[in-house]
Amino acid sequence: MTPVETQTTTSDGAYRGGMTAASEAWRTYFEGSAMLAAALERRLKDACGLDLADFNVLLLLSEADDSRMRMGTLARQLAFAPGRLTYRMQQMEAKGWVRREASTADRRGTDAVLTDVGRRTLRKARPLHARHVEELFLSRISPDDASHLAGIFAPVRSTLLGECESVSVADDAV
Repeated sequence: MTPVETQTTTSDGAYRGGMTAASEAWRTYFEGSAMLAAALERRLKDACGLDLADFNVLLLLSEADDSRMRMGTLARQLAFAPGRLTYRMQQMEAKGWVRREASTADRRGTDAVLTDVGRRTLRKARPLHARHVEELFLSRISPDDASHLAGIFAPVRSTLLGECESVSVADDAV
């Protein structure tokens, strides 16, 4: 066994031999973040009827100029395929949280626009979600841990956003 390989046993007794420290870190991150997202989703859904995707759409639109964003830009920022965003927007429009309009920039594309109902829904969900994030994650890490995570994931996020930007998504295709 090389110095970077580990032989570990999981809490359920499964053997994971030959994993490097990096692959063990990846697996811990992957499994932990999936469990965290599932717990946050459950809590948000129970408290406000929103799932994390709805919350993120509302949040991004609330932060955008005039609470509107081109559909293609929104799809890239959410890492959604155009069809997935179209479906999501139809569901959210039916609830009155958003609407789609011709783009104010050039009228060729489509903008997603946050409605007053969507803004009120987000206003209710935001403090609850923040409390859940605090309880499940932030309270368990130190300021140094937070700084390390930001140092690790800022370049990963930047790279992936850059890749998303280079993928051509027609704004009127979503």
